[in-house]
Amino acid sequence: MLGGDPNLPNGGFFARFPGLHIPIIDWSLDGPAPTDTQFDTVEINRQYDFMGDFPLYPLNPIADLNALLGFLYVHLYPFDVSLPADPTTSPAYQGTHGDTSYYFFETPDLPLFGPLRTLGVPESLIDVVEPFFKVLVDLGYDRSIPPWEPTRARLIPQLDPGNLAADLVDAIGEGINNAVALIGSPPALSIPAAPGTADQNAGIEQDLSGPATNLKTVSPDLGDDVSQDPPADTHDNLETSQRTVRPELAATRDEVTETIGAVKSVIGNGRTVVRSAGGDNGSTPAVTDPARKTPGPDTVTKVGSDTKKVVTKVSDAIKTALSGDDDHNNGEGAEGGAQ
Repeated sequence: MLGGDPNLPNGGFFARFPGLHIPIIDWSLDGPAPTDTQFDTVEINRQYDFMGDFPLYPLNPIADLNALLGFLYVHLYPFDVSLPADPTTSPAYQGTHGDTSYYFFETPDLPLFGPLRTLGVPESLIDVVEPFFKVLVDLGYDRSIPPWEPTRARLIPQLDPGNLAADLVDAIGEGINNAVALIGSPPALSIPAAPGTADQNAGIEQDLSGPATNLKTVSPDLGDDVSQDPPADTHDNLETSQRTVRPELAATRDEVTETIGAVKSVIGNGRTVVRSAGGDNGSTPAVTDPARKTPGPDTVTKVGSDTKKVVTKVSDAIKTALSGDDDHNNGEGAEGGAQ
């Protein structure tokens, strides 16, 4: 049984750079381990372990740094994972090739932020940026290659720009939601998964069904309203209108009377008289005449009474003209002439 094997065919540090010699530590990287020996072998590997899960694309510096810290925070803790009595039922089981069975355990936290966790930085703060960096770290790996296939280090990954952009957007959205959660607010962003073709068609039919139904319902109503002819004016309607106008004229007359009363009160309060500048041939500016006195109460009362009579007669004449009563009109005219 091997854990964190540097000779793991796909992922082991010695298998990534076969034939390389490191003089400082005197390591000779002898390549991948064979799978055709006479011994039954179990390979237990953990994600981001520097020795057993070194990046396939070492030109990714973030993935390299994460793997280097993975030696401290993953490789040195081999007993953090375990297998059940029947190892093949474990979710970590990847399959058997030759004489070797392979198991791969995911690491939930990036070793890249292990030092921050050691210093006591709250996990909630790390969760704001960790999703984004996890996408960048995972660019250094190709998880589609089976662990028993010898795989050397490569230079440039073949990336799908669309998938990469989607992953980055999702990671940024997750980080924003984690940041908002720090202040106890609901998630700010919700990025739903893209629906399948069948779901899209069903959604389109559902969206279109509502407006179509509404249009079908509204159209007959509009047709009924437009097709209706306006009611014709009848003699009864005209008489009703006249009966409605007469009280309105009476009310108007009362309003005019109240207005005259207001004018009368203003006159009673007194006012200053300003001389016209034109009367002085333009040589003297307009000034206030302090010697001018306000009219007496009797004069104001008489003027208001006469004005009220005139307005009343005019109102009666208008009412008589609208009513169409010629006899009454002549009577009012004679009465007015007599007075």
